[in-house]
Amino acid sequence: MFALDITAQPCSWNNWKKKGLWPHQLERPNDELFWLTRFNGTLSRVNWFPFILFLILGAFPPLHSAPSKEAATIDSIQKAWDQVSSYQAEFKQVIKSKTLGTQEGSEGRFFVVKPGKLRWEPSVGGTIQILNGNEFWQLRQSKRRKQTQVDHYADISKLVDLRSLTFLSGKINIRKSYKYKILKDDSSSVFLALSPLEGVGDTILAEILKPSYLLGALKLESPESETRIDFKNIQTNVSLKDSLFTYQPSPQDIVHHHQR
Repeated sequence: MFALDITAQPCSWNNWKKKGLWPHQLERPNDELFWLTRFNGTLSRVNWFPFILFLILGAFPPLHSAPSKEAATIDSIQKAWDQVSSYQAEFKQVIKSKTLGTQEGSEGRFFVVKPGKLRWEPSVGGTIQILNGNEFWQLRQSKRRKQTQVDHYADISKLVDLRSLTFLSGKINIRKSYKYKILKDDSSSVFLALSPLEGVGDTILAEILKPSYLLGALKLESPESETRIDFKNIQTNVSLKDSLFTYQPSPQDIVHHHQR
């Protein structure tokens, strides 16, 4: 086995040739970097250029590095969301008023056909909400009067308090629509913070379930209130009737039309 002498020194070809330390019959190297090393007492010429080049290149990461864990997680969420064209689920919603110190809760079901169709239906009382593109209905039923009070908005885009509905019913591209940050990523879920890519708006906190990468909960917070919605029994790519996403008022209904 050879033993490399760590006292090896860089040399000049002419100097070593004058000293007679290099055999004259060897061809002169072509101006490349070389060192003299001593292997068990025998001088040898070693071309160190490839080794030094390896060290230099190894100091820099490859140009096409593997995607980060965060990027891979976002890709998984986006892929799962893109594969869903319709879904239905049960919900539990809690709204806390920061100014009044009160809390309201409701449960029910909701139905979605992407893009832009959603029906939000509490199981007991409450307000049924129907979204169809930019058109929006709120239905409040009065059992005592046996009539329904209807608020109809021709253009929902002019409303500012329905972020959860538009998020649930849209074809969302996370990277193009939001600034995102993964707050926690464990074996059961991913906690994701989403804020508007442009302009000013409140942050949406989403809990994404693993391994399905479907939405498990939403939390929306503003200076006035905090809303949390939990979902369960999610069924994806189901067949839903168009009648769920429209409303035809009856003669007994009290209808208010809002143009803005």
